[in-house]
Amino acid sequence: MSFPWLLLGACLIAELVARVVLEIREHRLTGVRGGVFTVLRLIPLVNDIVPLPECRREPVENEFVRMHEEGHATMRHSVLRNLVKVAFLLLAVWAFAFLLSSMTLSILEAVLWLHLAVIPFRMVYHWYCWYQEYDADRYAFEKLGKKPAKAAMRNIVDSETPYTKLFALVYREHPTARDRSQRI
Repeated sequence: MSFPWLLLGACLIAELVARVVLEIREHRLTGVRGGVFTVLRLIPLVNDIVPLPECRREPVENEFVRMHEEGHATMRHSVLRNLVKVAFLLLAVWAFAFLLSSMTLSILEAVLWLHLAVIPFRMVYHWYCWYQEYDADRYAFEKLGKKPAKAAMRNIVDSETPYTKLFALVYREHPTARDRSQRI
């Protein structure tokens, strides 16, 4: 077995161990059991496409939520997110082509290396999305005031599945409701 395969295997094992540690930490801190989603999040490549359930129940639609979404529209967050996604996609296509042509890796090796390279970029993207969420919350807060905003955030906290900030950064485009509530 060649050195690149050994290095790739070691990196994939390190990813698996890091994800297991993160899952154990999350279960201990929140008491939430992940079920089948936990197993799917541990499998490389599958964890890139399996969504994380965000809510125990759907939050009540209220004026704060409407103003929050209006904030996203006013600040053109969806356009900005899509531009960032396109930039990362172009970077991924370039990296994939580089791995196939210059590094002469097989398609499987290139896909697995790309999977590993995407992990930090996904967290950067999530962090970017979080600040858009904070901006939209601030917009709604400024439009409605303190009392409606606090009541709405309590409703969102109650309906959301509790996650830690680290876990949310790895898996979610939205910050935790507790974090959003504290920011307001």
